[in-house]
Amino acid sequence: MKKCSKMPRRKLSREELFALVWEKPTSEIAKELGLSDVAIGKLCTKLQVPKPPRGYWTRMQAGPRPRRSALVAFREGLDTKRRGIAPPPGARPLANLDRDVAAQVLLLIQSRAQAWVEEGRFATR
Repeated sequence: MKKCSKMPRRKLSREELFALVWEKPTSEIAKELGLSDVAIGKLCTKLQVPKPPRGYWTRMQAGPRPRRSALVAFREGLDTKRRGIAPPPGARPLANLDRDVAAQVLLLIQSRAQAWVEEGRFATR
């Protein structure tokens, strides 16, 4: 029986984890890292790394490559960026906003507005 070489235990970056989970199944990654697949799943949740949907690997073997999710900005990183940006005196605060932060703020506003409409807080035409 062939012995598989394990990757050295080290801290994976969010980007490295994203690349791994879209490169091969979680069960294979877990064996290589000496963890359980549940631990890999929890790590993905904690780092906000999207995992392939159920059936992704079967579709990969069957034919055309399914669409891959994007790695969106990490919420904690955005919060840190947002807190670290102090507008200069007299400047318009939104004019100097980082594009990633602005995009995430816009998405958050849109999702909350949609939820408010669905809850009946606002009437739509």
